[in-house]
Amino acid sequence: MKWEQVEVMFDSDNIEATKDKIMNIFYDFGVRDLQIDEPMEKNPLDYYSNEHNFFRNNYSIIGYFPMNIYLEDKKIVFEEKLTEISEKENFIFQIFYGEVDEKDWQNVWKKYFFPEKIGERIVVKPTWKDYEKKDEDEIIIEIDPGLAFGTGTHPTTFLCVKMLEKYIKSGDSLLDIGTGSGILMIAGDKLGAGSLYGTDIDEEAIKAAEENLLLNGVLKDKFTIKKGDLLEAVCENKFDIVVSNILAKVIMDLLDDITKVIKSGGLFITSGIILEQKELVISKMKRVGFEIIDIMEEDGWISVVGRI
Repeated sequence: MKWEQVEVMFDSDNIEATKDKIMNIFYDFGVRDLQIDEPMEKNPLDYYSNEHNFFRNNYSIIGYFPMNIYLEDKKIVFEEKLTEISEKENFIFQIFYGEVDEKDWQNVWKKYFFPEKIGERIVVKPTWKDYEKKDEDEIIIEIDPGLAFGTGTHPTTFLCVKMLEKYIKSGDSLLDIGTGSGILMIAGDKLGAGSLYGTDIDEEAIKAAEENLLLNGVLKDKFTIKKGDLLEAVCENKFDIVVSNILAKVIMDLLDDITKVIKSGGLFITSGIILEQKELVISKMKRVGFEIIDIMEEDGWISVVGRI
């Protein structure tokens, strides 16, 4: 099957807010699997400085539309929507189109993925790159995300991992909502979690997560990943820690259900929230019964921890 690659390159005085708005336009067109390219201010861990030529000097978001009879009409409406939002929000953009095969789509992003430290101790590396520990305390996670979200190198993943490092206790049960590539479940296992549970709405994500968990030595009888509605997927289970790195709107829509799957005294760790949405999310968390115990910010994104 062939796909139309749609790359939106942009600049703005508020990069994170603009990125969120452009991503939402893609989502409105039914595109879930997005590639986010950002200029690198530093080489990841300085491990691969000789490969700096791979990194982009522009912000861009790339999505893929199926090549069918609706494609041209879809592109026209997509451009109109972008123009409308850009005029209202005062950012500039340029769109580039290209035709790709599905196998190329799945592999094109790999050249930009390098080992990177994403917590105090955790380093995430692609399966196709070699890496040696720089420190005895380092924890290595290998990831092959396929078409799923979650290479582990986005600030929201950094934040969730740092919160897991800070709060997880040996033997804790962990639920990851919107597990993507499974990186947060793997981090939980490496940090001492007892049982691991994940949910996602995407079959490709579930497949990638299962493969990544096994790749990282997580025993098959220790984890469960299910597709579908949160309450239906987890049944009567309750967890010590629930973590979710998804869009703020989705988080807020799920908060009532999330309170039903956390043990008394348990924690909810969430990110995927831009700074401008901070008070909105915190307010909703408080309304459904969470005590806010921690907030962390990185590159315009925040993570919030609540206790029920």
